[in-house]
Amino acid sequence: MNDLLTDLIDDLKKSNGGHILYNYDEVDCYLQNAISFILAGVRDKGQVLFVENDRNLLYIQENVAKLLSEEELARVHFANNFDFYYSNGDFNPETVFNYFTKNIQPHLESGAPVYTWGLVEWGNVKEYILKVEEYEKKLDKAINDNGIISLCAYDNNSTPDELKEKLMRCHGVLVTDREYKFLQNY
Repeated sequence: MNDLLTDLIDDLKKSNGGHILYNYDEVDCYLQNAISFILAGVRDKGQVLFVENDRNLLYIQENVAKLLSEEELARVHFANNFDFYYSNGDFNPETVFNYFTKNIQPHLESGAPVYTWGLVEWGNVKEYILKVEEYEKKLDKAINDNGIISLCAYDNNSTPDELKEKLMRCHGVLVTDREYKFLQNY
């Protein structure tokens, strides 16, 4: 198991959660980091909302199931990223934010720590840049207001530089496949 995200989560638990931007390059590292994130959240007695694509979801679910008890696995809530981000037929920042809030609210009310992971993928990214920025800003406020640890994952190779720059201003931590750093301009 990869300790990168476990170490970061330990650091963030000492504060009031955190909003993580993960720009990944290598799918194998990405998958191991995803599994580590889930395990860290569950071992903290947290509820984990895990939003991922179908290509990766089965692999992650199978591997996590080998490592967690049934009781622990019940605290991991998997969702397809296309269904999650396009729940209203298109990517609307307000609709997606409301859907996110609706999904985490019961867990916040229970008092359990909340961990969220969202893989963000787009077809024509350029047309979504301003909408993604709007969503990430709303999400950042909710994360900080509620002490959530939330990771937003983007494929480094298919994310335009313009979007990367905007995302760096909406997140407190930048993670790559092998390291993390706290962002100064946050």
